[in-house]
Order: sequence, then C-alpha cells, then structure tokens
Amino acid sequence: MLTDERYLMLFSKFGESAGAAGNAIEVSLDQLSDALFCTSRNVKLIIRKLEEEKLIKWSAGRGRGNRSKLTFQVALDKKLLELAQQCALKGEYKYAFELIRQYGEGTTVRSMFVEWLNDHFGYRTVQLNDIEADILRLPVYRPILSFDPKDLYYAFSAHMIKQIFDCLLRYDRDAGKIVPSLAHAWEHDETGREWTFHLRKGVMFHHGRELVADDVVYSLTRLKGSGASGWFVRSIVQIEAMGKRTVHIKLAEPNWLFARFMCSPGLSVVPHDLVEQDELFWQHPVGTGPFRFVDWTVDRFTMDANPTYFQGRAHLDGVVIVTMPEDTIAYSKSWDQLLVDHDLRDIQPENGWKKIESICNGCSMLTWNMRKEGPQQSAEFRKAVDLLMDRTRMIRDLGEDRIYPALGFHPSEASRRFQDSCEAGLALSLLEQSGYKGEPVQISTYGIHEQDALWIQRKLRAFGINIQVQIETWDTIREPGVRQNADCLIYCVVFAEDEVCLIEMYEQTGNFLREHMDPRLLDWVKQKIDAALACQRAEDRWELLFDIENKIRDETHVIFLLHKKLNTFYNPNIKGVGVNSLGWIDFKDIWLD
Repeated sequence: MLTDERYLMLFSKFGESAGAAGNAIEVSLDQLSDALFCTSRNVKLIIRKLEEEKLIKWSAGRGRGNRSKLTFQVALDKKLLELAQQCALKGEYKYAFELIRQYGEGTTVRSMFVEWLNDHFGYRTVQLNDIEADILRLPVYRPILSFDPKDLYYAFSAHMIKQIFDCLLRYDRDAGKIVPSLAHAWEHDETGREWTFHLRKGVMFHHGRELVADDVVYSLTRLKGSGASGWFVRSIVQIEAMGKRTVHIKLAEPNWLFARFMCSPGLSVVPHDLVEQDELFWQHPVGTGPFRFVDWTVDRFTMDANPTYFQGRAHLDGVVIVTMPEDTIAYSKSWDQLLVDHDLRDIQPENGWKKIESICNGCSMLTWNMRKEGPQQSAEFRKAVDLLMDRTRMIRDLGEDRIYPALGFHPSEASRRFQDSCEAGLALSLLEQSGYKGEPVQISTYGIHEQDALWIQRKLRAFGINIQVQIETWDTIREPGVRQNADCLIYCVVFAEDEVCLIEMYEQTGNFLREHMDPRLLDWVKQKIDAALACQRAEDRWELLFDIENKIRDETHVIFLLHKKLNTFYNPNIKGVGVNSLGWIDFKDIWLD
C-alpha cells in the first residue's frame, strides 16, 4: 500500500503535466526527491518498485543535459479508488477517506467509493479462520462517544451500551410491562421506599466471572454525583448486598417508578473488579450483554456474539459499526443493504426490499437559555417567536423525515391533525411589547438540525429578528461554553422509556433543557417530579408530568418544533428486523433466511 500511495503522490505532483496516464513527461531525480520527501538514493529504489508493479514506465536520462522520462500507467482515479477499497476491506475507513481528500480533488472518486461501500455494508456471510460467520456492517454518521453508563446522553450511545451490558430489569414495550433480566425477581415494601432484587444464577461477564450482588452495588453507587446518570440514584440512602445474589435498596422518598429506572441503560451493571483495576476499561468494555467487545478504533467498533448469553445467543456472529464522514450522507443513494440511520436522505428501497416506517417517539425542539441575559428573558419575545414559527410550512419546505408539527414531547393524534400557521400580526405586537431592538440572538445546534436552524433564521429575519446560527458537531455541542453562550439550542429528544426519559430531561446534569431552565422553575419542576414518583397509579403520575410540560410550553421556555419519522429499508430475506424504542435495530434478533 505504501508503494501505491507513493504513486498517488507522484501523480498528484506531475500528473497534470502528463495530461493523462500513458503520456511521458521529463523529470529529474531532484524533482522526484522533493515530491517524495526522500533522498535520491531512495527515489531510485521507489522507482524500481513502481516499475516492478507496472505502475510506471521509467527511462533514465543518459549523459549531461538528457533528462529522465516518467510515464504513469494507471489513471489516478482508478488507483485511488482501488486503494480506498483496499483500506476499507482492512477496516481502515478513516484512512481511505483521508486518501480521497488528499488526492481526489476534481475527481468523482469520493462518490464512487461511497457507492461501492453500499455493497460492502449490510448482512454478509464471510469466512473467518475457515469458518463461515454472519457479519452485519453498518455505517453511522455520529461517533460513539462513550460506553460508560455514567456518561450516557444520546440514544445511539444507549443502544450500543445495551449490546455490551445488561440491566437488572427490562421493559417489554410490546407487552407494556417490566420483565426479568439480570434479576429474575424483585419486590418492594408498601411505601415504595425499599426494593429488593434477586439475581439469576450463572450469568457470566464476558471475561468469565459470574455476576454477583457486589457488581450491582458498585454499579449503582458509582453513579452518585453529577454525572449524566447520577439523577437515577439521588434518592438512594442505602444499598447493600445480602449474600451473593440479593441486593437491598432503601430510598429517602417513595419511588413507584424505581423498577422502571432499573430498565434504563444508564443503570447497566458493570464488573466491579475490572472497572476498579483498569483505567482504560471503557476503551475495551466488558459486560454480560449479547455481544462482546473486539476492537474500537477511530474507524469502527467491532463486537462478536456472546456464545453464553443468558437470554440466548445472537443469530449474528458479529457486528461492525463504521464511523463515516457526515458529508458522505448525500452520496448514499443506492440502498441495497440493511441499514438504519436517522439522517439518511432521499433513500428509496430497491425492488423487492421492505420498508418499516415509524414515528419517532419524541420531537425536535428549541430551548431558551434562561440563565443568560438577552431578548429571550422576555415572555413576549419568546411567544412572538413561537407564533412566527409556522411548522407546517417548515415541513413542506424541508421535507425529508419531518412529518408533523409538535404540540408537545410525544406524537399524538392531535399533532397528526394540527395545521400550524404564522400569526404575524399578534407576533409583531408582542415583539413591540417586549422592547426588542434588533439585538442578535444566537441559535446553536449540530449537524442534522442545521437546515432547521437556517430555515428559522430566514423566517425570523423576515420579521426583523436578528438570528445568528452557530453549527457545532455531535460532541462539541455538549461543551459547557457552547451551551452557556447560546441564547437557544435546537436539538431532538427521543423517549425510549416514556416516563423515565421525560423525567430525565429535567433531572439529568448536562441535559440541555435542565441547563437552560430558570433555577426557580427547576425547583418547582423537582417538586412536581417527587410528587409524581410518589404516585402508584400511572395516570396520576402522567397528570403531574403533563403539568410540567404544559407550563414550559405555555410560558414558551420551550418551543416544540416537529415530529419525525424513522425509515428502515431491509432485504426481506433478513429476518428479525424491528426498530426498538431507541430507533435502532435490535442486533441480537437479526438472522438470514
């Protein structure tokens, strides 16, 4: 491969003079030394190697004044595509795109390479050590940020954590009930303050040790503090192992959702000995889940099936998650592979392929930073922006996966019927009442919401509101300085577990909504949540949670924007395809007919 890259280096330097492969050009050894950043002696060795591989023809100059002649034998785009494909087959996806960026300017190699990747991705049976293995390769356009349940913010991260780790319990969405997982049984006292969990026998971590109660105690105790998942355990006053397989927990306040908490990926159980001993544990995580860690690089995350998984071995032998550059989404038009991603655009299934369409259980929204001075401190200003939004027009203009205006966090029959419109007259009157004088208002967002932010910018500027848009990446948007400096944020929320995820938005340290909320309002919200957790009946809990949602909507602390649809295209010969509550395929259940 080094020889091939040197060929590309020479072609990029002298190919324009040659005009095309097959044309000879005059060149000196000194010029080649400069192009290859090496000595004349090494140049001769490289030239000999390139000749042996029939990449060039070389005619050395004889005598004073006679220059050597170099002929490129292979077109640049052909060799570059071939080299990029070789990199991909070895799992070096990032290097492949770097080569294309460096040498492919003015060519169509980038789009050709991504089209080739369409066949490379998907469900394939391959030979590994003379044994057939069923491998699923999926591209994603967002990096995996962490496998630590303590730092869990995004749905994609939660989905990946569920492949490696397990929770005490699991919520069966289809049946609408909590079912056993690592714990085969559990009970509580009559107050909802004391909970006991009984662990299965024989559940093994991937490194071969049996799960015990100390692992559960450690996993929950380590969450205490200001991490993303610390809010789950804030009311725990005592947690103890009662023997090897029983865990007893005491809470300061009643919590009738505590069993549902135990279904959340943020409360995944980790091996206490490895986490305590290995500072690099999260770079090669070990759990009890359906898949085991194999490798994690900047290009990909690889895992294989856990052969002794207590809930049954996965049908797949392995999964490879490939991190693709965000700007390659537009090239992925040919869709002849199994793939799920929220961000894919304009994709149509090939003849005979199946499509699963579902509505994302959540919404996109705009939250105002009530901890920063600015026009957003005025209720009239916030209400004016809400009235100018015209979500129905936004859906019509931007299309793609946008489907309904959002009236709240969850899609409903009312949102399906709702037709939003711009109420300009009342909005302009409110703007005048607010005292707005054209001050800049900064919207911060990240990749997939850029078009929404720019649409809102155009819309509001037409009415004299000076919107500035700052685009961040998937990870920089979480930096405290970015969040604090923004007047508002645009982002999406996805509710894997309805009540729990809804509470999480208000309780989770670092959550955008919480971090932007006025502290006095946040105290009121916490009181409402404590009251909701003390309710045994789900209807009573929802009534209190809707009080919070109604207040932040009516006072426009939040502007609900849109609901989105999820499209999954798949080969009908691939069975077990279903979209889970996180909007992803359950890898464990997929199999090839």
